[in-house]
Amino acid sequence: MTDSQILELAVQYHRSHRFTEAEQAYRQVLKEQPQHPEALYGLGMLAQQLGEPQTAEQWLSAASQVQPDSVKIWFSLGNLRLAQEQFDSAASAYCQALALKPDSLPIYNNLGYALQQQGLFDEAINYYQKALELKPDFIEADANLGNALHAQGKLSSEQQLHYAQLNHKLGVARKKAGDGKTAVAYYRQAIALQPDLVEAHNNLGVVLAEQGKLEEAIACYEKALQIDPNCGEVYYNLGKIYQDQHNLTAAASAYRQGLKLINPHYAKAVDAEEVSAAAQENHTPPPLPQQEVIVGGHHFPAIPTVTNPEQPRPFWSVVIPVYNRRDYLLECLASVLAQWSGEEEMEILVIDDASPSPLLELVNSIGSGIVRYYRNPQNLGLPGNWNAGVAISRGEWIHLLHDDDYILPGFYARLKQSLEACSDSIGAAFTGYENINEQGEVVFTQQLYDRRGIAQDWLQRIGVSNPLNMPAVVIRRSAHERLGGYHPELTYTSDWEFYKRLAAVYDWWCEPEILARYRQHSQSKTTELLLSGSQMTSIRRAIEISQAYLNSDRGAEITAKSRVHHFNYCLKLAAIPLKAGNIVGTLQMLQEALKLDRSPQAVANLFRWLTQDEAAPIREKIALKLLE
Repeated sequence: MTDSQILELAVQYHRSHRFTEAEQAYRQVLKEQPQHPEALYGLGMLAQQLGEPQTAEQWLSAASQVQPDSVKIWFSLGNLRLAQEQFDSAASAYCQALALKPDSLPIYNNLGYALQQQGLFDEAINYYQKALELKPDFIEADANLGNALHAQGKLSSEQQLHYAQLNHKLGVARKKAGDGKTAVAYYRQAIALQPDLVEAHNNLGVVLAEQGKLEEAIACYEKALQIDPNCGEVYYNLGKIYQDQHNLTAAASAYRQGLKLINPHYAKAVDAEEVSAAAQENHTPPPLPQQEVIVGGHHFPAIPTVTNPEQPRPFWSVVIPVYNRRDYLLECLASVLAQWSGEEEMEILVIDDASPSPLLELVNSIGSGIVRYYRNPQNLGLPGNWNAGVAISRGEWIHLLHDDDYILPGFYARLKQSLEACSDSIGAAFTGYENINEQGEVVFTQQLYDRRGIAQDWLQRIGVSNPLNMPAVVIRRSAHERLGGYHPELTYTSDWEFYKRLAAVYDWWCEPEILARYRQHSQSKTTELLLSGSQMTSIRRAIEISQAYLNSDRGAEITAKSRVHHFNYCLKLAAIPLKAGNIVGTLQMLQEALKLDRSPQAVANLFRWLTQDEAAPIREKIALKLLE
């Protein structure tokens, strides 16, 4: 490989967020050419992204000495220093860049901002005006100009309101772009210009909460409610913070107040419940039927038809399975209740799988009169609890939503708009979704198609691996009645196996917009199964089961691809229990990998994996087994 090819590869790694490989490739270029400006620049930008500003400064400064006529390097150096609030040295870097490119809007704007932060308002205003001469609708420069004039007391009351809205608009844009620090600055400036701007107080609270500054966020929300006590969104956001602080009583109160202001259907139902003595009397679900459905020679639990089919049925049944976890349940319920438009449209069922301590009181704290709570007499396990919820549902469409996940505004309305008009050939639908971590930060985004409609080549896609997460999926109830429920043995992949079973018979509808969120956290069942190694056992069984009903030539190809895919997936994930010190779990994963694929190529890949330094503990375990 030539140096230029290695550099190109480094840039590709960098853009793909494969930072370790990118750094290695950049350094490989520098080993041959220690003064290579692009490699120096790349390492500087990489260090900045990794939160290492001092290292970034060293690399970018070195790049500027090697290539002093590079606008890109000087501008990036200025941005790095600006982020570190080194305003004087940032201005120096921007001046170098401006001398090389005197018609650059971003340089004029950023240089103005660096000068403004040093109190050099007249100089800053001069640069903002130069930027606006080149582009009169350059809103960043316009907002910064207004902020500088405000600092000098040169804005009228009307102008202050204009610039407050402009700063707020830029704050929203920076928040959407993931730049929380700049968003906070814009929101604070908007408030300085218009202290009664409720949206700015609320949005500032949202960003501060995401940054973990919960008390500051609460103060922002309380200020917003002083200005407008009827802002339901603020109460809703307060509920989320109290939930994060494990103050579930305060969280329920805030969610309840916010939902009453956000959703008039909810407010009417809650008010009626408060004056009514009626309550759900029986919390024990009816026993699951013992009948089975046979598909491809395999037996699956039967799902009965609805009771009293002559009576009106809701469009939606939202089934929320729970077991012994309270941390996120209120947020999950609130996300559904915010979109609830009456019992004729939606029923909400919470199915408690025999938690040691019942969750009725917590559910009723915001769902009383709307949400029906059931508690199994004995624990049925995850798939069994899903089947229990599906069996008692009456809706045309079923949404299984775990208590640690939630949906975004518009989920049910968007899907209903499409599904009401679709043919009976559609058995399921899904939306785009995001994965979030325990702090609520988005860590993964999935949009499988870019337009709404029937998902093309869906069986081939879902047959190989599962690209879906459950909060984004809804199932037609009649499809369950035909094909049965979730396989009770598959603790991890029961959803994927059912999706394959359904895709072999029905079309699927795609709503591409991101409308659901799946939470990744240490208390999840997925994490438990991953660390134990049981996850791969469940995946292998799901492949073996679906192989029976995907028995065409196309099905054989899908199964073969799935085995290879999950063998490689297994090798990738085996590092997780290994790092956790769970040698038994790691060994189980590797054994399952070989049950999936014993081809010479697979065995060679496994041996390569075992030669890694990190795999030394498992090598010793394998050697001891051979000596037994």
